[in-house]
Amino acid sequence: MEEHHRENGRFGLYALSLLYLALTVWSAAGVGQSPAAGDALSYLAPAGFGLIAWYSGYAALKRYRGGFWFVAGSLLLALAVLMLTVLYEGYRTADPNTMLGAGVVAALATVAALPLLWRGHQRHRRWWRAAHGFAEFELAAALSPEPAASAENAPPLLYPPQSSWRLLWLMLFSATLYAPFLMYRIAGDIAVLAGSRLNPRRCAWQMLIPLYNFNVFYQVAAEAGRLGQARGMAFKISPALLALLLVVATLGNFAMPQFLFLLSCVLASIPWLVLNGWMNRLRTAQPAQWRAPPGRYSWRQRSVFLAGAPLIAMALLGSKTEFAYFSAPALAAEQRVSGPGADYVLTIPDRHWRVVERGTLYPDTDLELVNRASGEWVVVRISPSQQQTLDGFVDQRQALVAANWNDYEMQEARHFADGSDNIPMSLARYNHKGPVASRDSPLLVATVLTPERVFEVVAHAGNLPNASAAQLVDSFRLVAAGERS
Repeated sequence: MEEHHRENGRFGLYALSLLYLALTVWSAAGVGQSPAAGDALSYLAPAGFGLIAWYSGYAALKRYRGGFWFVAGSLLLALAVLMLTVLYEGYRTADPNTMLGAGVVAALATVAALPLLWRGHQRHRRWWRAAHGFAEFELAAALSPEPAASAENAPPLLYPPQSSWRLLWLMLFSATLYAPFLMYRIAGDIAVLAGSRLNPRRCAWQMLIPLYNFNVFYQVAAEAGRLGQARGMAFKISPALLALLLVVATLGNFAMPQFLFLLSCVLASIPWLVLNGWMNRLRTAQPAQWRAPPGRYSWRQRSVFLAGAPLIAMALLGSKTEFAYFSAPALAAEQRVSGPGADYVLTIPDRHWRVVERGTLYPDTDLELVNRASGEWVVVRISPSQQQTLDGFVDQRQALVAANWNDYEMQEARHFADGSDNIPMSLARYNHKGPVASRDSPLLVATVLTPERVFEVVAHAGNLPNASAAQLVDSFRLVAAGERS
């Protein structure tokens, strides 16, 4: 009967994993239709639901015995992911009430989920230790004082040596977030081998403090270097040079494009690989007991691969616009560009603009330009006029802005489009006026209505009066049939 309940629990975890997988697909499809699809943060829901789906599936595969605690904790984490997407939408549309409410719910759900997951883990751990006969061993050890008497002569208890390629995979899949956990292992083994007062937990969480983490890394590396010298080992790199290498690799990450994040993770992992090599030599220099089987990943390390897959997918999707920018040919200042039909031209104001592939930023565009230096972009859309008036198109765009911004200011000017014969053109500028600055402000929209088609130039401009995107919108002009090449 007990085994029957265990099998039912296992199938329940599989069903839960399929549910989260369906949420992942549903949220990913929604992001694909969203105007913010080019933003990495818009993929938070697919990444979060995908991560929970992986964990639930892996727990079912490994016959995890977390029970109701694990299921309840995962449901609360899913609620937190959902609320974080609502918070992001409120941030994008500058809605402070939505941001506050979603942030509070997400925080409460996360705080409530952590003790539930821990309780489930403790339940699984008790079952696992009982199934492997550890309960009787612990009882015998508690009743007999003999092991304590011989503890001084016993080999030190250390973490097993780990090859460089295994550690590199862990660093890559975690985007180097595994570094604090690796620091905990290294500092703990140094404290055992050197008999120092090095606190591994303190060293681990201090690695999360910017700038100070370099000092922690240097101090631990220096302690490892002194321990190696005391045992007659010569390390080719000094601890100071190794810490400097970590500083250079970290600064290099900020300079590299986002789509090269895997390469930046490799560079940031090099100092850790060297320090891990030092520790491998120290661990194998004398007889030792290993905390885990050598040459294998632990359960916690395997979870890094499950957690890293959504991170990698989110990073690749978020770098779509940046990759398209760097793969596009550079444009010169005063160069003229147009769409496939050559019905209009735009004059490039500076050399930072590039024409990216259509559909990179938004669907159904005729031309897309991106300025990575200023973060500005410009898209051109062409649609049938359907005998509508210019006022009708301007009102439609204003309604879309009002749906996202509760309080905004609109400035509009009208004149005849350059290169045309009495064709009206509307140039509107939208600025958000709420207490939270919107990431989409200001928004420039130029609308040109011809008898057959309507041309709409939409730009996310900078806050400076002479923003490049504003100059691009102002340079829009129609091309007569006789002027097309």
